[in-house]
Amino acid sequence: MKTARLILVAGATSLLLGVAACGAGANTTEVCNEAMKAFTDYSTKVGQAAGNLEGINSETQALATQLKGLAGKADGDLKSSLTKMADTWATLKIDPANPSAITEFATKTSEATQELGLACAG
Repeated sequence: MKTARLILVAGATSLLLGVAACGAGANTTEVCNEAMKAFTDYSTKVGQAAGNLEGINSETQALATQLKGLAGKADGDLKSSLTKMADTWATLKIDPANPSAITEFATKTSEATQELGLACAG
């Protein structure tokens, strides 16, 4: 389960690096900064959850809710990216009986990193 935790934390960290490029209009910058904080908090909480899959799943759902709220404050590509991310995170669940879920999470995190980074930089 340490591997799962490392993949989750690495995925969330790579997402933070993409979000750090935020910087368009004032509203976009504010929403991007809030998204970055949400991911920073999420990464910390997932790291603290260690082998507690229910804790990780709970934090993942909480992040999905935050992203949905941020999407409501955003416009254009950023709104679209945050909505897509919220929908993705809402469906992610780590299940010990399904090891491929961890790989799926890492893949979706990488895709989200690129998309959100572009939306925030635009």
